[in-house]
Amino acid sequence: MKNPGKLLVIIALLITVSCGGKQAIYEGTAEQLNDEVLEELNKEGGFPWIFGGTNYDKVFDILKEIQIRYPYTKYAALAELRSGDVYFKKKEYTLAAEEYENFITNHPGHKELDYAMYRLGLSYYKMKAGKDRNHSKRLQSIKWFTLLKKTYPDSPYAEQVQDKIEKSRRMLAEREIYIGKFYQKKKNYEAAAQRYRNVLENYSDTKYAEKARELLRETEEKLSEQSS
Repeated sequence: MKNPGKLLVIIALLITVSCGGKQAIYEGTAEQLNDEVLEELNKEGGFPWIFGGTNYDKVFDILKEIQIRYPYTKYAALAELRSGDVYFKKKEYTLAAEEYENFITNHPGHKELDYAMYRLGLSYYKMKAGKDRNHSKRLQSIKWFTLLKKTYPDSPYAEQVQDKIEKSRRMLAEREIYIGKFYQKKKNYEAAAQRYRNVLENYSDTKYAEKARELLRETEEKLSEQSS
């Protein structure tokens, strides 16, 4: 090597660029960064840059920047909440629910708690489940919507959940009827009867109550025949 000193300088420069290049991606105060997140989340459209849709990578980078640079401001807590909003907008409802529940746990007295409860319940509400699948998500949505109404009765979000609670309860009642009929066809009348009784005990105000009562009579007759 004719000029080893020059080579060392070049290597040093490359290392400096490589290591020192990881600086703050977005500049601004915590409030300005928070506003940038909200602006990005409020965008409508398809893919980012092409049709004006939300750039989710950018949003996550800014949220991380807020938490690192401004950990003791109100915007650091809001960054946790906005993480849930990002996943919700991406329709990744399981991840959204995790973020909202973490926010509720970490910030029990926060002024945005009613919003977090609403979005948590809504995340569970939007998780799909067929008649033959586990409906624990539907129960979770009812739980959080009900807690929202009880804890924050005057919240504007509380006004939006009653119809969702009622729809979820109807779906749960319908599912019990569906499973009860399955057991009934298999001649497992006791298991079927339990499902129908559950409808009458927990969903008696739904349109499925009368059907459950009728089917329960049928299964109880079959049980009586078996025991005689």
